[in-house]
Amino acid sequence: MKILVAIANHGTGNRHYLDRLLAAYQAMPVDVHVVILSNIPKDVGLGVEVRVGVPSKNPWSLPFAHRALFLERLEAYDYFIYSEDDTLLTWPVLEAFIRAETVLEPSELSGFLRTEQGPDGRLYYSTCHSFFRWLPDSVRVRGGEVWARYSNEHSACYAISQKQLRQVIANGGFPTEPHEGRFDMLCSAATDVYTNGGLERLVSVDRLSAFRLPHLPNKYIGRYGLPEEEMEWQLAALREVAAGRLPRGELLDPETYLPGCHGAKLYRELADPVFTGWLAEGGRKILVWGAGDGLFEQGLARLGNTVSVIPLNSIVGECCRHRGLMVVSEESAGADADVVLLRDVLQVVDAPEKLIEKARGWLRSGGQLMVRVPNFYTARLHRLRWKDPRFDMAWDWKSMGARPWTRGGLRGLLHAGGFASSSVQGMVEPHLAVRNRRTLGLFSRWLTDGLYVQATRR
Repeated sequence: MKILVAIANHGTGNRHYLDRLLAAYQAMPVDVHVVILSNIPKDVGLGVEVRVGVPSKNPWSLPFAHRALFLERLEAYDYFIYSEDDTLLTWPVLEAFIRAETVLEPSELSGFLRTEQGPDGRLYYSTCHSFFRWLPDSVRVRGGEVWARYSNEHSACYAISQKQLRQVIANGGFPTEPHEGRFDMLCSAATDVYTNGGLERLVSVDRLSAFRLPHLPNKYIGRYGLPEEEMEWQLAALREVAAGRLPRGELLDPETYLPGCHGAKLYRELADPVFTGWLAEGGRKILVWGAGDGLFEQGLARLGNTVSVIPLNSIVGECCRHRGLMVVSEESAGADADVVLLRDVLQVVDAPEKLIEKARGWLRSGGQLMVRVPNFYTARLHRLRWKDPRFDMAWDWKSMGARPWTRGGLRGLLHAGGFASSSVQGMVEPHLAVRNRRTLGLFSRWLTDGLYVQATRR
């Protein structure tokens, strides 16, 4: 078995991580040839090839240098690995990948999830954050084991056999020209084989620990990442889906077409100060439509409210149950809620007017509808539309995969749905609060990241 490894290593800052990667590859009991892709000449030790040159003027294009290398040496190797210089792949993980070929279909390719370890020793899946999630309708059994797709296909490292790399090349999924699409160049370089090559990336549910890649800097701890114990909740739910005991559907597609999926519905949501202020007195019966993993909703329950949720899918629904929340369906939600809460869903639902109609039916007479939507008219987005060609699109549902709600549009939607709405308010992003005060709030509508409205059922 012969393996070609390409590692992108810009400058000298990550040399201590690179040395750990080189040691791991050199310890493998197979024939491994490592090529360092660099913007400058460097000596990384005997037997390690250094290939100098950035494909374009953009320094972030360095990872694309592995494409030409793999094409040049396609005939000489059985497996190919691309990796960023701080993501560790060891022999047991590569061995698990190779064995997965014997159970997966020819169009399926085993993927990895990246992890980090906190100072207390706790493990976090840094791949898992924001709008990314397990896709319930992708769950399947291969070789007696459960596999599924995770929507974040970037793990900063991929492995592929010569046979499947040929398939990707034939499908046009291996261009050498640096590019970016919804995500940046680093992500595009590491994910094209999954997203554009005709292969479906699957992750092992039953043996996930065998497909983990440590992200050596551990720099996302405290910022994002799913704790290991909560991942176990989701893996157990995926097994229930595979057994037919949990449904495969989803309430909505949370992603938008904008670069970085700007304006997407998040699956892990933190406390929101506006909603917290509105509901701080407690004692309310709250129904949340479109709940993520329940962290935000758990906070509302701790204020003394009774919280029920209609989750985005059955996987995060199990997370909500673990947090002590009542999980209901649209049909069983009842019609006696004091509050129906819609957080960042009206911009991505197919028919917002129908959702408002349903929300009205779940409320008691005089009950309140509380809504938040992202503000797509911030100063930052105006700048991006002017400077970044990826944002050069019509600002509408068809082009964005999101509805750019305005204050007037929200008021009209709720009034037509049978609600007497109060004024729509925004919350200025904390780092812009000083600027907002200095301008006496005159430009607040361009500094707010979200629009909020509280409306009463007529």
